[in-house]
Amino acid sequence: MEFVQSIHAILKPDIGMIAVSFLGGLILFGIKLSEHFNRKPTDKHSSFRYIGFTIFIFISLPCLGAIVTSVYLLNGDKIGYILALQLGLTSPAIVQSLVSTAANNMAKNQTVTLVDGQ
Repeated sequence: MEFVQSIHAILKPDIGMIAVSFLGGLILFGIKLSEHFNRKPTDKHSSFRYIGFTIFIFISLPCLGAIVTSVYLLNGDKIGYILALQLGLTSPAIVQSLVSTAANNMAKNQTVTLVDGQ
C-alpha cells in the first residue's frame, strides 16, 4: 500500500501532463476511427467486430498514453505539455518498439543447447 501511495505522491504534481497525454490517446482514437470510415465498404469490419474494436481502442489508447507518460515521469524525466501530448499520440509505437527491442535482446542473450543426435 505504501508503494501505491508513493507513486501517487510522485505523480500528483504532474496530473495535468498525464491528462494531456490521455487527451493525445483520445485524439489517436479519433484518427483510428476516421481511418475506418475512409475504407472501402469491402474492407470494413462487421458491425459486431466494429463495436468491440471501437470500445477496445476507446479505452486502451488513452490509458496507454497516460501509462507511458506516467512511466517517464516516475523515471524522473522532465517533460512539457507538448511532449506529453506527443507521448499520448505515439504511445502504441513506443510500446511496440520497447517490446520488439526486449524480444531482440532476449533472443541475442539466449544460448542454444543441442541434444545429442540433432
